[in-house]
Amino acid sequence: MTAPHPIRYLVLWLTTRCNLGCAYCYRPANEAAVMTREVLRRALDVAAAGGVPFHIQLAGGEPALVPELIEYAGATVGREGWPATIALQTNGTLIDASLVRVCQRHRIKVGLSIDGPPWLQERLRGAAQQTFRGLALLDEAGLPVNVTSVLTSANQEALPQLAMTLGAFANVRGFGLDPLVIRGFAAHRADLLPAERDLSEIARSLCVLLDAVNRRRLNPLRWRELDAVRNSKSRDCSDGFCHAERGESMAVHPDGSVYPCSQTVGAAEMNAGTLDAIDWPKLRAAFHGAQTECPDARCALSGRCPGDCPSRILSNRAASGSAMCALYRGIAAYLAGEVS
Repeated sequence: MTAPHPIRYLVLWLTTRCNLGCAYCYRPANEAAVMTREVLRRALDVAAAGGVPFHIQLAGGEPALVPELIEYAGATVGREGWPATIALQTNGTLIDASLVRVCQRHRIKVGLSIDGPPWLQERLRGAAQQTFRGLALLDEAGLPVNVTSVLTSANQEALPQLAMTLGAFANVRGFGLDPLVIRGFAAHRADLLPAERDLSEIARSLCVLLDAVNRRRLNPLRWRELDAVRNSKSRDCSDGFCHAERGESMAVHPDGSVYPCSQTVGAAEMNAGTLDAIDWPKLRAAFHGAQTECPDARCALSGRCPGDCPSRILSNRAASGSAMCALYRGIAAYLAGEVS
């Protein structure tokens, strides 16, 4: 079967279970579902049918709770010879020598969820010792890691400390900030929204500190949002912010139901059928026409804004301001100082 529209980004929620209880997690509450191999294989087949290179993100929940499915996904992709890359997004607490070998064997890239230095990680997520032990194991094995941090009012002041912490690990290649999404566990935690008024100056401070950190590293520690603003002059705004906005993404719940992106998994209004009966028009048009760029013509990035996550914009529409916009403006101010 050929997919009516190619999928270039496939997210597989291997399980909705998690061994942590982060207050701002966007996964559906009170679920403990696990994907079967049959559903996993079906999802891979749908993506492969598009006939284009695609990326597979193993997520959840905490996917390391079901390492056998990580192994199965990696082995299937290798055996079929599909033009696909594969990555694991994990909280890092369950990383052991066996999982490291699986990632090495199947060339699975690793992304860790870390929201601050160890003391803050412990407060926000718990099990910080296990997370940083997992990061150290990956470092010993020479496996590169990218870090994703949920940006909240609780950790925004500590972002420079986070950069210093990550800079001490040679295998951490970069990090990105995902402002809080008011969904799932965080549906009633608007108090955790980052304070926009402070973010521009924090972003500038982070740029300065990152420059100092990188002077002591062989491989630079990249900040995704800094790179996005730095490269924005050559950016084609018609491309949109992400694969989901372009209708090229599909996220799959363990039960086989289909959604446009990981952040929307479990949201009834965003459901686009099942793997056996995909609502392709709905999947493609979920974020069509979303205003993902700042409309302020006075902004220094007007016409070349890197944009924001359409799912986050929809979920947070009742909240005022834009954390991502404030970050971009602070970065732009720093870069303007570099060339002045």
